[in-house]
Order: sequence, then C-alpha cells, then structure tokens
Amino acid sequence: MQRFLYIFAAVALLLVACDKEKEEINLSTETRVDKFTFYADTANPGLAEAVFKIEHKSWPDTGRIYCVDSLRFGTCLDSVRPAVTYKITPSSAIFKTPDTTLVSTGADTLNFNRRPIYLYVQAADTLYKRCYRIDLAVHQADPNLYVWKEMTNQLFAPQSAPQYCQMKAVYDNGLISLFVNNGFATSLYQSADGASWKPENVNGLPVPCQVRNILSCGDTLYYIANNKLYTSTNMVQWSETDFSDRAFGLVNMLVAFDGKAWCILQDRDSEALLLGVVIGHDIRVMEDVAGLHDHVLPKNFPVSDFAALSFESSSERPRAMVVGGRTIDGTAVNTRWNMEYENGYRLVDFSIEQPSFNTLTGTSIIQYNDHLIMFGGVDNDLEWRSDMLYSDDEGMNWYVPDTAQNMLPKSYASRQNQTVVVDEKQNIYVIGGQSLAGSYSDVYRGYLNELKWAALKNE
Repeated sequence: MQRFLYIFAAVALLLVACDKEKEEINLSTETRVDKFTFYADTANPGLAEAVFKIEHKSWPDTGRIYCVDSLRFGTCLDSVRPAVTYKITPSSAIFKTPDTTLVSTGADTLNFNRRPIYLYVQAADTLYKRCYRIDLAVHQADPNLYVWKEMTNQLFAPQSAPQYCQMKAVYDNGLISLFVNNGFATSLYQSADGASWKPENVNGLPVPCQVRNILSCGDTLYYIANNKLYTSTNMVQWSETDFSDRAFGLVNMLVAFDGKAWCILQDRDSEALLLGVVIGHDIRVMEDVAGLHDHVLPKNFPVSDFAALSFESSSERPRAMVVGGRTIDGTAVNTRWNMEYENGYRLVDFSIEQPSFNTLTGTSIIQYNDHLIMFGGVDNDLEWRSDMLYSDDEGMNWYVPDTAQNMLPKSYASRQNQTVVVDEKQNIYVIGGQSLAGSYSDVYRGYLNELKWAALKNE
C-alpha cells in the first residue's frame, strides 16, 4: 500500500510538471523568410541558376525578394516551383498574383509571368505577419548573340584612298590609332568610339610604307623597311636605326611574343631566313629555338601577308600563332605556325597535322571569348574565304560560326587586309580592308552580349 502511494505521488508530480510546461509554451511570432530559390527543372535549366536576396520589412510595409541578376535568356516562367525556407515554420504562407491566390503547400506551381507577385507569411501565433514582393526578370537579349553596328561607312574621302590603300589599327590607352598609307604618305587617325576620328600628322616613316606590317609590342611600335628598323613610343614621331652593315638583312616584323618583338631576318651570304628579336635599338638572331634546323627558318615560312597573334594558351603558357601568308618567293601558303615557350622556345607547324587548311593571305585574327576569330582573307586564286571563322582549339581547326548568333551586317562587303582590334570594354572593331573593287574605309563595331554585360558591371 505504501509503495502504491509513492508511485501515485510520483505520477502526480509529473502531471503537475507537464501542466506547468504547457503553461510556459509560447507560439512563435517569427515571420521572416530565410531563403528563396526555384526547384531545378531539366526542361528549364535557367531556373536553378537564380540567386535571390531578401529585404525584410515589418508589417504593414512590404519587403523584397529579388533576383540578383536576370535569368538566362529563354527561361520560361509560366510554370515555376518556388522553394521557400523560413526562419521558423509559419502557420500559413500565401502567394498572391494579379489573378490567383494560392495557399502554399511547399509543392506549389506558379505562373511568374503574372506580376507583381506577393508572398504573405503568418507567424505560428497567427497574430504577426509579413509581406514580400517577389521581383525577377529574364534577359530579353541572347547572351550568346553578337551585336554588330556600322559606326561609319567612310572614314576618309575616296580620293585619298586609291585601290590598294593599306591600314593598321592599334588599340592603346583608350584610343584606336589607325595608320593609313595611300602610296604617297602615311596618315594617322585616332578615335575613342570608332565613330568620331581625329587626324594626326606622322613623321619619320618611309614612303611608301606598308603600314599593315607595323607591330605593337608593349609601349613601342616597330616597322621594318629597306634594312632599317623604325620605332615609335607615341604613334606620331618615328626614329630609324640602319642595319645595312650587319651580316643579316631585315625582312619584316613578325609577332609580339613573350614580351619581345620578333622579326624575320635574312643571312646576306646564304640568304637563309632567320628569327630575330628586337632589344632596344638592336636586333639579335635567335639561335636557340627548337624546331629550326641550324637556326634557319623553313622555306615555307611566310614573310608577308600573314596573320599573327599572341595569346595565353589553355595551359596558361605564352603562345603565338602565324597563319597563312606568302613566302620569300611570293608563294601563298596554308601553314599555321605556333611559337610557344616551355623550357625554351619552340616553333611547330600545325598544318602538318591539318593539311586540308587552304592557302590564305590578308586575314586578321583576334582572341575573343576563349576562342579565336578570323576575319576575311583570300586564297591563292584570290577567291574569298568566309567573312568569319572560329577556332575553339587554338588554331588547329576552323569552322563557320552560327550565323543566327554572329553575322556581320548586310552592308559589310567581303574583303581582305581589314584590320581588327578589341578594346577593354570587349568591343571588336573591324576597320577598312581591300577587294578587287578598291579599298574600304568603313568601321564596324561588334560585341558578344555576355562579355559586354560583364564589362559594364565592372565599370
């Protein structure tokens, strides 16, 4: 009997404690949203990329749940499943659109094209509440689209542009500097936007001057003619150094690579072609380049009308590429030479691996958006190549881009010897060029939407 009384007393104490605990329980007044996303949808992958920020405001003011960036172009919003996480589970949450009121179950599907959309949250105590407006947008322009515009259809008067006028553009310090030679004199035009151009006088370059062969390396421009090296640090004033008394003759500038201005030389005795680099106002023959036989360039190495580009390879090593052109005897070639540095300089002919590449002269190549773009050029029969070619493997293979995403304007005529530069805002400028009909002095600007948007964000 006494044992039973002890058990009864213990149960009574437990019940009293439980009643007291019940009395101390308070329902939550928390109404804040902790996280807002969309459930992944394989048919609509842009949804999963959405990143939202949340601005809380106390009732009756309206807070915001907004997308940090517009959703991917083409993202469909007519059947979207929002995923909402709350600080503490509320008693209810309601989505309200202009034509729908939906009590949230956690598996809701909404048409986010019908905006504005509000989310009302009621706390567990049913007394406190909060409201959010959900803001988001979809890119109305395709990020993979190239946008082209003709900036000017005639930079200078026709009488100053005979049939085979040459041009070379250099971009530096926010300005496009365009050298133009009409066979009688060299002129300089400068522009910040490709539309408005200011003429400048040039002093010290020879007449005539093959301005297309001007090479920019660091803060210096280089040009070779008549065994003389011409240099300039301000575009306008040029100085010359005579190499007539050296054991080699100067043929042409080649490429800016690994911080050095490379050039093509010719031995005066053997007439063999050599590689050289400019050091100050001197030139040194490069004898330690792998791929050369007795430091002599192959006979099929181009000396003119080639396209040259230096860039960083996918393995993050400096690389330069020399495409097409004409040999010392004037033969058009289909070669693609790569210069690279890995425990020493090396020269490799990629055209051995891809011999189907046609002969090509008068083209221009840039690196843009992690691939190479080639503009214009002709083959040995002066037949036009495509106005534009892409390479995604650093020049091994080339293909015509999808014209639905990248196509020059209808006013653009097929040509060779156009000059192309890219500015720091990711604008591509295609300037001038030549065809059998004569020379062009028009200017076209283009950009990839995705890169342009990124550049504008960083301003």
